[in-house]
Amino acid sequence: MSIPRNPFILGHRIERPYFCDREEEQKNLTAAVTNGRNVVLISPRRMGKTSLIYVSLHDSKEIADEYVTFFIDILQTNSLREFTYVLGKAVFDTMRSRSATWVSGFIAALRSLKGTFGFDPLTGTPTFDIQLGDIRNPEYTLEEIFGYIEQSEKPVIVVIDEFQQITKYPEKNTEALLRSHIQRMSNASFIFAGSERSILQEMFVSSKRPFYNSSEIMHLGPISEDVYVEFARSLFRERDRDIEEEAIRRIFSLFDGNTFYLQRTMNGAFADTSAGKACGMDTVVRAVKAMLAANEVIYREMLSNVSISQKSTLYAVAQERVVKNPTGSAFVKGHSLVSASAVQNALIKLSNSGLVARTEEGYSLTDPLLRIFINDLYSTPEI
Repeated sequence: MSIPRNPFILGHRIERPYFCDREEEQKNLTAAVTNGRNVVLISPRRMGKTSLIYVSLHDSKEIADEYVTFFIDILQTNSLREFTYVLGKAVFDTMRSRSATWVSGFIAALRSLKGTFGFDPLTGTPTFDIQLGDIRNPEYTLEEIFGYIEQSEKPVIVVIDEFQQITKYPEKNTEALLRSHIQRMSNASFIFAGSERSILQEMFVSSKRPFYNSSEIMHLGPISEDVYVEFARSLFRERDRDIEEEAIRRIFSLFDGNTFYLQRTMNGAFADTSAGKACGMDTVVRAVKAMLAANEVIYREMLSNVSISQKSTLYAVAQERVVKNPTGSAFVKGHSLVSASAVQNALIKLSNSGLVARTEEGYSLTDPLLRIFINDLYSTPEI
């Protein structure tokens, strides 16, 4: 493992020395999948669930040596055909890195796509040149892929990130179809990760849904503030720098412990701190303002596509940070909103568009940086 110049890594998977805590979660996740239990891992977006999965599966020598792992992110998929394509490509790419024999077996197993695989002219090795249009019968191709996985010489772990996306497919039988395949698997454990808590809990807790009671549910919240403070200071100090404790706590509070934005802020602050110097409040604030500036065009365009009614509600939620009772008179009248029913309708649309999410604490913006952007522009500046 190479030593990164900036220890607050962005944009790619994080190795264990640069991954903060989550030791208990890692232990529980690893124990579940190595004992044949499926897991639903739920957390707000950008809270570090993908990095947790990566560290858990790659930090364990048992898993690295004894298991085959397939990882797919289906957030950008919109149909069963796309799901099938993404899963097939993940299986192909993983098998190609392990064994030419396994790749040949995979190509042979996908009889519905016979003749659509290409070959590298230089090496003669197979390539995944399949197009979406080549998958004419996704249900049949999916059955072939699962059949191949079941025949793996080693036990398999399949990770499906943003699993709630399947509820938005036009094919209404997707949940039942996947459940029928998964429950017949004797050689694989599944991790269903996602960020839309209410949808995932309904999928796995409601007795009316195909995945009812089929998996353990794990919730991933923010890292302990004290643990993160010590973690950040240790990384600064290992590289002949320091950072004020108050500055870290300010950023932790500002982003409600959101791991992604903590990491981005610390990355910028570290880059702005010379060896032998200490990072103070002004430096971390400067890092946050740089993120706001970088996202300004995106946020302005995003808000321009939100209706007046939705925007009024969005701004009110941003100002409150968390709203327990959005249809109550205190919230509606306090923010001069039209009516409780208008707020309710706006929240449904804002939730569907991914701008607002409902948690046990109440409604809040899914993106804490967007909340800061809105408040800095239209309300009380947070930084």
